[in-house]
Amino acid sequence: MKWLEEHMRERVAKVPLAGDLAILDQAADSVRQAKERAAESEARAQRMVAHAQAELKLVERALNESESKRIEAEREQRRTESRMEEAERSFAMREELAQQQLTAEESRAKLAEQRARELEEELDTLRTALRSFLEHTADPERVAAE
Repeated sequence: MKWLEEHMRERVAKVPLAGDLAILDQAADSVRQAKERAAESEARAQRMVAHAQAELKLVERALNESESKRIEAEREQRRTESRMEEAERSFAMREELAQQQLTAEESRAKLAEQRARELEEELDTLRTALRSFLEHTADPERVAAE
């Protein structure tokens, strides 16, 4: 153990060797290069983050616009459906009114036909009576006999 102590004292007391300085220079260069690579990596990472953030904003804007358009399209669809339902109700009401008018016109036509038949019957009766009257008045002997 004594030998080791003496050896260490001699080593510490001596001026650093040229090899030791070269190793220290290499170590310093390695540390400097590692720091430079780390700084480049950090800068690259920051650029990538900034780029990703910009792309994210674009995607969010496009998503918001798409959502707004979807909402407006849904509103328009509801308005169109509402107008369609109103048109269907209006059509149904008009159809019902037309059916009622048709039924009323058919009833009037039947009544007119019935009245026309009655008037024809009355006219036939009147013609028969008139013929009979004219036949009786045209023959004076027959009128006197009656």
